[in-house]
Order: sequence, then C-alpha cells, then structure tokens
Amino acid sequence: MRPDVKTLVTAMARREAAAALLAAPRVEFGAPGPSVRVRLVECPTCGASPGDRTWAPPFAADQSAADASPGPVLRMLACETITARAVLPIVALAERSPGLRRAVFQTRALAWLDATRTAPTPAAALDLGTTLAVVDDAERWVTDPDAATGRTIPASTRRHVSQGGWADHRQRLVPSFLSPHAAVPPPLEGLYEEEFRGAIVHGYALAGASA
Repeated sequence: MRPDVKTLVTAMARREAAAALLAAPRVEFGAPGPSVRVRLVECPTCGASPGDRTWAPPFAADQSAADASPGPVLRMLACETITARAVLPIVALAERSPGLRRAVFQTRALAWLDATRTAPTPAAALDLGTTLAVVDDAERWVTDPDAATGRTIPASTRRHVSQGGWADHRQRLVPSFLSPHAAVPPPLEGLYEEEFRGAIVHGYALAGASA
C-alpha cells in the first residue's frame, strides 16, 4: 500500500509540535547547560560549503577531530538553520536515554537527501509518499528512542543567510518542514503549518487544563 502523503505530513507536524512542547532540562544559574555540536555538510543542491559560523547555546561547533567523544552531534546542511527549540528532543531525551548521549543526529533535509539518493528511481520520478515515509520513520526515535534506528530530528528548517538585504532576510524567515530548498508542493507546506499550529495550541490548552 502506498503511503498517504497527507497522513504523513500530519504525523510529522504533530511530532514536531510534541517535541517543541517538551520540558527543557533544568540548568542552575551560571552553570553550563547541555549543548549539541553541529557538523555542517556540503549541500549538493546549492553547493553551500561548511564554513565558520557563530553559534549560541545550545549549539556549539563540532570539534570531533580533536575530541574523541563530542556527542551528541547534529549533522546539518551548510545552507540551513534551525531554531534552538528544534534540538530540545536531543538534550531532553539524552538525559533519560544513555544511548543517545553520544549519538549522531541529522536534520530532515539530510534524511530527505539520503532517501532520494538511495531510491531505485530518478529523483524526478520519486514517489513523494514513499520518500516522506523514510523521513517519517527516521524520526520516530522521539517517541520510541530505544527501538527506532533513525536519528532525524522532527524540526522545520530555514535558509541560512549570512549576508544580504531585506529580501534575503525575509526568505530566511519562511520555514519549510522538509528542506531549505523547495521539495514539496506549497499546499502540503500549508497543511503542515496548519497541523503544527493546531497541535501547539492544543498542547498549551491541555497544559492549562491540568495546571
């Protein structure tokens, strides 16, 4: 049976919302908080190469060449950026699951590229539902960290723009749930945004009702 695209998009949106609503680890004032080291990867779509970036907590530059145990590490395209809350599942669940404390994670954009590269058909003929299902499966560790094999974070992405005017800045503000480069039809981006916002509102309503 072919995966239903709208069902997958809805599930991914709700998973990102659930991850964003996780409680952040408690950090004492003045104490160093948890960090995730970022390993930038060259983008085969636009050719962006890894370069120096200024990182703010919880992000840190990957020093794996000098540190034998840097984890956790997040692999990310050199042309993309994500929010600090996007890595909350890593820092929150790693506290409870020792196996995740030195794990290597990746963004959806990289999972998407991996799925298209290993597909038996040319990228132009790929079935969207099939490739989305690969990404969906790779991020299920958020709800089942011990059984899942993938280590993809359920988070939307944005274009990283280091320079440019307002037009570039405005483009950077618009997220995509899958890739910094257009990868899915705009109606599906709209469906994702609607489901994500609805799940966030529902989560806050439940928190208020239980308070």
